Formats: sequence, C-alpha cells, structure tokens
Amino acid sequence: MKFMTFILIIGLILPSVLFANDFSDIVKKANESYQRGEYDKALKSYKLVIDNNYESSDLYYNIGNTYSKLNKFGYAILYYEKALFLNSNNANAEHNLKLINKKNIDKIISESGKAEIAGVSEIYNFLRGLSTSILVYSFLIFWMLIWFILIAKKLNINFFKKNSFTFLTIFFSLISLFNFLLIIGNYYSVTNINLGVVVAEEINVIDGPDDEYKKLFKIHEGLKVEITKERGDWFQITLPNGNVGWVKNSEFKKI
Repeated sequence: MKFMTFILIIGLILPSVLFANDFSDIVKKANESYQRGEYDKALKSYKLVIDNNYESSDLYYNIGNTYSKLNKFGYAILYYEKALFLNSNNANAEHNLKLINKKNIDKIISESGKAEIAGVSEIYNFLRGLSTSILVYSFLIFWMLIWFILIAKKLNINFFKKNSFTFLTIFFSLISLFNFLLIIGNYYSVTNINLGVVVAEEINVIDGPDDEYKKLFKIHEGLKVEITKERGDWFQITLPNGNVGWVKNSEFKKI
C-alpha cells in the first residue's frame, strides 16, 4: 500500500517538474533570441509558455520589453501592467511602464484634475499598491502586539507607564483596522474591478454594443481604462474623465 501511494505521488509530481523544466528551457531560449534582436522569435517562445497556463511577473515583464522593441506600445503597456498585477514590487516593470506611458497620445484628465485612473492621491496609490501579503503580515504583527500589550497588562508586567497601555492598545487597534480595510480593498480590486488597455493604434468608442451605434470619440493605443460591462464581443469602458462608451474586444485587452 505504501509503495502504491509513493508511486501515485511520484506520478502526480513528476509531470509538473518536467513541464517546469521545459518552460525554463523555452524561456531561456526566448531570452537568448531577445538578446540577439530576434524579437518576433522571442515573443513566439514567450507566448508558448503562456499558452500552457504558466505565468509570472518576470515572464510578463519580458514580454512587455519584447513588444516595446517591436513598437507595439499598447501590448507592451498591457504586459507591464500584468507584471505589476502579479507583483506590485516589480521595479523594472514599473520603471519601463512609466517610460512607455509617455508615448501615449491620450492624456485624459480625470474629473478631479489628475491624469490617473480614478484620480486618487499619491498616498492612496502607494497604499493600494502594497501587495496583499505585505498587508496581511503587517496586520498579524500589529494584532500580535495588541495581544502582547493586553497580556502584559493582565500579568502586571510594567513595560510602560499605566496610561501608555490604553493608548498603545487603541493606537495599534486603529492601525490594525486600517490595515484590514486595505486588505479588503485589495481583494475588492482584484475580484471586482476590471481594467484593460487599448492595443489597436486608434479605435472609435461608440454609444452601444454594435457597429450601428453613434460614434462618440476616439481613443488611442496604450490608454488604460476601466471595463464596466461585457456583452458578446464588446466591452463598455469608463475613461478617467468619466466618459463612457463601447469598444470591440479585439481592439482592447484585459489586464
């Protein structure tokens, strides 16, 4: 029985290990093609890995670089965004995204006056950009500190002045609550907010999910907007300035 269990475990693990090695070899060859300037060949290899349901922040970053070399800036922005979605601390992806965003034709100003999605403050953007794992770890640390203070108070261990116990308990509780709200916000962003990037050079935004509807305005390659609805082959999008319209999904890709 133990032998059969061992064989079953090996049978389940071995294929994934072999596939991982295969992907590693493909990515290595793709990187070599990229270094030689064979960008189309590199992209084909990177896409082969994605088609087999493997993804990573570094892989998306490499694809973004490859599209940038091919002057397909919409797709480059898309994959830099994907890299940051998986790892918000990918500094290289963040740096290249900032550089390539300067090529955007559309400089749409939000209703509050900022040229950013949602028009929020830099501080909020920084907090929202923190990875969920960092937020969870910090929440647990502050929660442990609260229990440490309460236990110390219960055991009459005088690490602090008497009034300091109450102050520190309230202070760490507020920080923990704020931390918890950020975790909920991150989860909501991942599960409920859909963002996408224009990958066509120029597209018409129209008044409904059909070519017969009235043309409202044009947007250009690389613009990132929020997807609010999907209907067949069409996305309803909302721009940073609040304008709403429909675009074909062939001209626009989800992050």
